[in-house]
Amino acid sequence: MEPPKIWREKRGKYLAMGVECSDCMTKQFPFTENCTKCGSKNVKKYKLATTGKVLYFSTVTQTTDEMMVCTPYLIAIIELADGIKVTGQIVDCNLSEAKEGMNVRMVFRVLARNGSEGLIRYGYKFAPI
Repeated sequence: MEPPKIWREKRGKYLAMGVECSDCMTKQFPFTENCTKCGSKNVKKYKLATTGKVLYFSTVTQTTDEMMVCTPYLIAIIELADGIKVTGQIVDCNLSEAKEGMNVRMVFRVLARNGSEGLIRYGYKFAPI
């Protein structure tokens, strides 16, 4: 990802911000200018729940060069306590201990390092509770 794009999206990614529609009360992530359900522009920033449960997961063994140092790792679809579903890496968990329905909490970690520019990207991942 390009440095300017990382800078523009940092607030939403670092703070895990979505939006809540003031008209239909739908919560969504990532941040958008319009409600994806009713099309309203009457949206406000919303801080995502920081806990949830694993719906599905998979073990990643082949990935991009910048992520190869992490393999194998777990990637999951998490349903947050507020009902929003997000995709994220599961950390601080042995591969054999992961299971569907496992309770997790959002943690802030390094996502990737870009070797050529020295840029470090941060964001959320999930750890077992």
